[in-house]
Order: sequence, then C-alpha cells, then structure tokens
Amino acid sequence: MTFAYAFSVTMMVAVGFASNIFSIDTFRHVQLRQTTVGIHLLVYSCCSLFGLLMLECRLFQLLDSLTYIPFFIICNVVSGLASIFTRICLWTNGLIALQRSLHSFEHIRLLNNIRSRAAAPKQLLVIVICIFLMHVHELICRVTLPDPVAEGKFVCQIKYSTELLTLNTIFIFLHLFVPFSLNILANCLIMASISHRRATLHQTTYWSQWLKQFRRH
Repeated sequence: MTFAYAFSVTMMVAVGFASNIFSIDTFRHVQLRQTTVGIHLLVYSCCSLFGLLMLECRLFQLLDSLTYIPFFIICNVVSGLASIFTRICLWTNGLIALQRSLHSFEHIRLLNNIRSRAAAPKQLLVIVICIFLMHVHELICRVTLPDPVAEGKFVCQIKYSTELLTLNTIFIFLHLFVPFSLNILANCLIMASISHRRATLHQTTYWSQWLKQFRRH
C-alpha cells in the first residue's frame, strides 16, 4: 500500500515537473514577459514546480529509518512550504484569469494600471506576503511527536487552539473562495466584453447577447 501510494505520487510529480519545466522554458522568453499574464504564468510555473518538489520530499516521511531531525524538517518546514506554494498557485491562477479577461476591454486608465507590466511584480508580492502571513500560525503549530503505536517512528501533527482552528477554517475558505471568485469574475467580464461588441455589431440589446453567451459557457 505504501509503495503504491509513493509510486502514484512520484508519477504525478514527474508529469507535473516536466510540464512546468516546459512552461518555464516557454515563458522565460522576453517577448512573452511583456505582459502581466506572461509574468504571472512564469511565476505560477515556478511555484508549481517548487510545490511538487516539496510534495515529493514529504514521501521521505514514509521511510522507517528516518531519524528525528530529518522528520522534523519535513514536518515543520517542507510540509509548510508545500502548503504555501500550493496556495500561491491557486491565487495566481485566479489572478491570471482576471488579467486575461481585462485584456479583452478597450484601453481604460484604471484597467491599464491593473494590467500594466509594472503592476505585475507588485500584485505577485502582495499575494506572496498575504499567503505567507496566512500560514504563519500553521508553521508555528506544526509539531513532531513520537508515534504512539510504532516505536522509533514519528508523526507530524498540527495542534491548534480553538481560536486558531476557527482562524484556519476562515483562511482555508478564503484560499478556495477568492481564486474561485476571480475565475467567475473573469468569465463574467469576458462575456460582458463579447456581449457589448456583438450588441453593437448586430444592433441588438446587450442583455440578449449576454444571455446567449451565458448559455454557451
């Protein structure tokens, strides 16, 4: 059972690793990094790559010969970093979808500032800082304890107080809700842009075109 799990995870990581390597090789070109989407995709691929590496490193916890210090590092550092990189990828994915949708609109000063190349590093920095701050409590509360069943082995646990457990639940909800909302908003913006253009082109109402696009999506 352990071998099957380790093999499955390793194969998944290998495929994801190769995919991200190709993506990084593609988006490292200067021309593709002239837009915010290109920069975000490059960062997304890098974070995904590191997240997969952290996931693979966690498999070392399954080794029977693992001593306390390596297990402690995997539990308290590697697992925490894996969680952080995963959440950064989720938020960046939502940001990429939003940026793509904004490019479908005409040049408006506010939108130009949001989708400008200079704004991309700031947006990514805000995401990284926010995600890290939302995981501080997790990094602190991770503990490595002796396995009560198997002598000489260890278990990795996260011990939250009632308040921190509530806070963690809120953060988990935000990690899912915000990227999901950004993707929904991006789809709505794209439909709005298409509907506006087709309503003008075909001399029809905006909402009739919007409903038509909604049914297609």
